[in-house]
Amino acid sequence: MPRQPLLNDEQIIYDSMKAIRGIPQSKIEFKLKKIGGPFSGTFHLSGPWGERYFYLKVVPKLSPTLVELIIHQIQTSPAPENARPLLVSHYISPKMATMLKQKNIEYVDCAGNLFLSQMPLYIEIGGQKHTPKPPGADRLFRTAGLKLVYQFLRNRQAINATYRMLADDAGIALGAIGSLFSELEKRGSLTVEDGERHLHATEELLQRWQLGYLETLRPKLELQRCQLSPGYSVAQLPERLKQLVDGKQVLIGGELGASLLVSGFQPQSAVFYLTPEQQLKLMLQLNLTPDPTGNITLLQPFGQQCSWTGWQPDNLTLADPLLTFAELSGTDTDQVAQKLYNQYLVPRMNR
Repeated sequence: MPRQPLLNDEQIIYDSMKAIRGIPQSKIEFKLKKIGGPFSGTFHLSGPWGERYFYLKVVPKLSPTLVELIIHQIQTSPAPENARPLLVSHYISPKMATMLKQKNIEYVDCAGNLFLSQMPLYIEIGGQKHTPKPPGADRLFRTAGLKLVYQFLRNRQAINATYRMLADDAGIALGAIGSLFSELEKRGSLTVEDGERHLHATEELLQRWQLGYLETLRPKLELQRCQLSPGYSVAQLPERLKQLVDGKQVLIGGELGASLLVSGFQPQSAVFYLTPEQQLKLMLQLNLTPDPTGNITLLQPFGQQCSWTGWQPDNLTLADPLLTFAELSGTDTDQVAQKLYNQYLVPRMNR
């Protein structure tokens, strides 16, 4: 009987396990495919040398843009008892392998590169060449899927909204909803009982969504990178927005948005969500000049739910904390991101 088609994540796990199976006299026993945490499954590896217990962190395409965030996710995520994270990817370049080894992150890829460094097993295989073509991201983590998953992470109860409502809120085609729900179900992130949908493993979805947002969705939303004119600071921008007639139509996110949501943080950059029609006017009003390396990023919102429905500063509009959290991917903002996560995201995932 032919093997059932796999999700791309599953195919990467299947192919990468060839390197693990190549360990002499080793035995792999998959324990649980999904147990609700920020991982794709767990397995037990044993042999005459002893035994190890791993949980899988799958990142189909490991890029320099994401590697530091992935390391942070691995180091700060709760893990099953007595288990170690194993990063699984289609291909891990020598440069990224060096970064991972410096942080003692164990990994394996589909090309056969392997790094295991915890007692009783020490193995390093490097220099294996990139396999021809990496699988694309599963549909759930392409543009339309990312917009839909955002709705569920923003409001867990949205999982039971009508297809029409979800399509309108996410800004995607109605016909895409059914297949995306099917993929959620196949991943073990969705079950249906008595006609009601239930979302599971939201922590894993959040981590994968954040990676997909930064790598796939955000570049499609970007209108312009800008720099403030000399004499102006990022911290002054909220007051300047308040003075504009249509300032409330601009959603504030990034470090500036985070500084308005949590105290004791001095922002060095800002993200504004606005329509293309507003772009030039806002740049003139805030004295912004185009700069590909600037610290002010103008993005266009997607769907109907990018603004936050909670507390708002007077005459300002904040982007949803989930979008603001996703922007804080650098190590300098780790503590701020953790505060946002604890204060605004955890309550949503526990509803």
